[in-house]
Amino acid sequence: MTERTQIAIKLQNVSKSFGSFRAVRDVSFIVHEGDVVGFVGENGAGKTTTINMLLGFTSPRHGSVSIFHEEVYAHSAHKLHTHIGYASSDMTLPADMTGREYVNFVLAQQGADHTERYEYLVKEFDPDLDKKIGDLSRGNKQKIALLAAFAIEPKLLIFDEPTSGLDPVMQEVFLRLIREEKQRETTVFMSSHYMNEVAEVCDRVLLMRRGKLIEDLSTDKLKKHGGKYVTIVTKAKPILPRKDVSEVESSEVRGGVQTKFLMTGDTAELLRWLRGATGVQDVTIENRSLEQELYDHYDQEEDDE
Repeated sequence: MTERTQIAIKLQNVSKSFGSFRAVRDVSFIVHEGDVVGFVGENGAGKTTTINMLLGFTSPRHGSVSIFHEEVYAHSAHKLHTHIGYASSDMTLPADMTGREYVNFVLAQQGADHTERYEYLVKEFDPDLDKKIGDLSRGNKQKIALLAAFAIEPKLLIFDEPTSGLDPVMQEVFLRLIREEKQRETTVFMSSHYMNEVAEVCDRVLLMRRGKLIEDLSTDKLKKHGGKYVTIVTKAKPILPRKDVSEVESSEVRGGVQTKFLMTGDTAELLRWLRGATGVQDVTIENRSLEQELYDHYDQEEDDE
């Protein structure tokens, strides 16, 4: 990939309240062009409100929101929508249009030929295009919304809980399409309840809680510095390193003792300890899942509040 320096999304000290409820509180972050960023948090964390401000559906009470260096205002956001593909889990589509009519309408707004991309996506999602949208199941409505968002080949894709309502097969289709967009250097900003989704496809993860951005994590750094599950078989119960070891379980096996533990920190330190350990008969090392690392970061931030 080419070096990415241009800013696709910028929020600076953004706050939004509904009456006395503070939905978003002093949130700032930057997303560069070509980044795939996950936006994670519990219900009511402020994810949808933040996305609505990105799209100009509502305006911040304080702070600024910009997309491709243009400030987003509710009255002029439609100018930016030619660069944005958007879908959400509760998106309202025109009930009296068929899926085909709706997607063709969205494509017509772009003024460009996306026929090849459209036909490819129809094969991938296999939606019911000829029924009225009002007669479709939730999952089929979601497929229509996603198809339209991807089909316009935008510079920026924004998704709010995009796989909610999709079956596991369609969830995997969605993730594969995100990987393809990543190769095309499309910017993707997606909220999700599912840590496994963001762990699988995102470069960064923004964690929200109670309207505040609590952490901005690089998935590459999490993978590099995340914990490892170690299983060793020794003649006698080993003396484990005191540092960065947890979740220790020991059991007797034929010929010795099997010990399992989680070790965080530097892999080189683990290897040095293994070389110095006595009576080691077998060793297995497995990386801890990125999904679990994300859960732990989220839980740790809650404990620290």
